[in-house]
Amino acid sequence: MTTNITPLPVSSATKPTITSRSELDAVVENIVQLQLNRAELEREQEQEVAGIRQKFRAPLAEIERYLTLETTWVETWARNHPEIFRDRQSLALTHAVIGFRTTPCRVDRASRKWTWGAIAQKLGELAWGRRYLRQPALEVNKEALLADRHELSPAELRTAGLKMVQEERFFIAPHRETDAGAAEDWQEAA
Repeated sequence: MTTNITPLPVSSATKPTITSRSELDAVVENIVQLQLNRAELEREQEQEVAGIRQKFRAPLAEIERYLTLETTWVETWARNHPEIFRDRQSLALTHAVIGFRTTPCRVDRASRKWTWGAIAQKLGELAWGRRYLRQPALEVNKEALLADRHELSPAELRTAGLKMVQEERFFIAPHRETDAGAAEDWQEAA
């Protein structure tokens, strides 16, 4: 690409003053040319980036396929040998630590049939449920429910269309620090 940029002389101490229509036209012409040059460079940049992404798309997909497959094998082994994880959530191996992480507890709908609006209405109808609503618009106060989760029975929660969810996720964390940053999250099973 050939650029015809004619920078106008600008002193850092003073701002240039446009004194005639011809000077105005010259400055605007330069601005338009700079905008066109910028747009062209951005197009070229995007084409190169797209080419690089295309170059690496297939090898990365192949690696991802193997990572998913082999991580599944290790997770299946770990789930089939719970006695190894009885006293702890992880197992140190030569190259990595494998194990299970528990996600924070969260409030969720008991089924897809329940909407958050219907849950809020049902909580309003239950004597114990009113304190888990925000006013003036009836809205489920999930934080309050989480805080009281040990006081609420699963049957009470189901009555309101709710459940507490806490999941266990498998992970593989490499020992070497240089590997950890690049490979930390892809190993966690979703």
